[in-house]
Amino acid sequence: MFKIAICDDEVKEVEYAYGMLNDYSESYPEYNIKLFAFSSPLELLTYVSENGGFDLVLLDIYMTGMLGTDAARELRSLGDKCEIIFLTSSRDHAIEAFELDAVQYILKPFNETTLKTNLDKLFSRLNINNRQIITMKTSKGIFRLAPRNVIFTETGKNNYQIIHTIQGEKLEVRMTASELYELLSQNKYFIKCGASINVNLKYVRQITKDTIIFDSGESINYPYRIYPKLKEQFMSFQMNEDDLKVMQFPQK
Repeated sequence: MFKIAICDDEVKEVEYAYGMLNDYSESYPEYNIKLFAFSSPLELLTYVSENGGFDLVLLDIYMTGMLGTDAARELRSLGDKCEIIFLTSSRDHAIEAFELDAVQYILKPFNETTLKTNLDKLFSRLNINNRQIITMKTSKGIFRLAPRNVIFTETGKNNYQIIHTIQGEKLEVRMTASELYELLSQNKYFIKCGASINVNLKYVRQITKDTIIFDSGESINYPYRIYPKLKEQFMSFQMNEDDLKVMQFPQK
C-alpha cells in the first residue's frame, strides 16, 4: 500500500488534487494507493503523531495557522521521512522547500499532466512495484518498516503487538494481530499462526508440535491444535523454495 495525503485549507484545491490522484490511482491499481485529505496542517500533524506517517504528502504552503514549510519541518521532527511535493502559488519558498528534502515544488495552477509526470518520476525512482514498505506509529516513534525484514510478531500486554525484525529490534505497535497481519501480508511469506502470532515462513528454521524456532535463534510457542495446518504450510513453502532455486540455478 502507498499512502498519499493532501493538505490544503482551500476545499476546492483539495478536491481538485484529490480527483487527479484518484484518477491516477485507478490507472495504476498495482500501486495500491490509499488517499487521505486534510484541511489544515494541525489536522495532518495530529493524524501522523497518532497513527503514523505517509509515503507522500502534497502540501500547500500558504495555509491558515501554519505555513506548509513549517508543517513539513514538524513532520521531519516526528521522524516522518515521507516524500513531499509542495503545491503553491508562490516561488518564494522554493529553496526552503528543497532544504526540507522536498521532491518537487509545483506552482499553481497546475494540470493533471504536470502532476502525473511528477508522480511517474517518483514511482519510478522508488521502484514501487518491488517496494513493500509500511509506515506505522510504534513506541519508539514513527517507523518505516519493510515486511520482508520482519521475522514474526506476537501479542504483548494491553493489546500491543511486538514486531521482531532481522535487525534484532522489537517494535511495539498498538493494534490487533489481525490488523497487523493485513499490513504484513503484502509479503507472500506471512501466515497467521493462531489468533495472536504472525510468522514469516522465510525465517522459520524448525517447527515442533508446540514451538517455532527461527533463524535468529528466537522461538515462540503456539497452540498445539494448529500444528497440522502449520506443518502443511511450512512444507509447502519449503517445496516452493526448492523449486525456485532449481529454476534460478539450473545445472550446467
